[in-house]
Amino acid sequence: MKKILVAENLSYKINDTKLFQNLSFSLNEGAAIHILGSNGSGKTSLLKIISGLTKQTKGKIEKNYNKDICFIGHKNALKQYLTVEDNLSLLEIEAHGSLKSFLQLLGLEKLLDVMVANLSYGQQKKLALLRLFLNDSDLLVLDEPCVGLDKKSQDILCTFLSDQLIAKKALIFSSHISLDISAEVLQLDKA
Repeated sequence: MKKILVAENLSYKINDTKLFQNLSFSLNEGAAIHILGSNGSGKTSLLKIISGLTKQTKGKIEKNYNKDICFIGHKNALKQYLTVEDNLSLLEIEAHGSLKSFLQLLGLEKLLDVMVANLSYGQQKKLALLRLFLNDSDLLVLDEPCVGLDKKSQDILCTFLSDQLIAKKALIFSSHISLDISAEVLQLDKA
């Protein structure tokens, strides 16, 4: 089985505070890792390191995938002052062949002309997750993807992610909400 990611002896600190140290793990295609830990243990920092947004203090990461990472952070990264349709255009997914079906599945199809600031938090989260649903990446990196989602939307997300694993994509995520996805657990504890 192909290894998508190998992390060896990763350490990360902010100023003099160590969030984690000597962390090693690997992730195969078609597999998932669920990062758990208390607030401030470094879950988001680790996901940003994996995504290349932050540099680890020590250690190394070997990446073995052909396509870009799909990273969805815990913030929705939407322009509040623009409409749903304008945000889709900015995300460069407005012409995706599957967009219409996902808009219908998530109940967003009648909200295209609504300003994002006027959507509920759950609707904004679903809009942000369209980047995931319409991705073509080998590695999916998600930080608290279920926050703000109702049970039906959580089930849609879990089904989608399970299908992605069957398609040999790899997944690493943090979540305080239990997801019905087969995943190895990586526990981070404050140093």
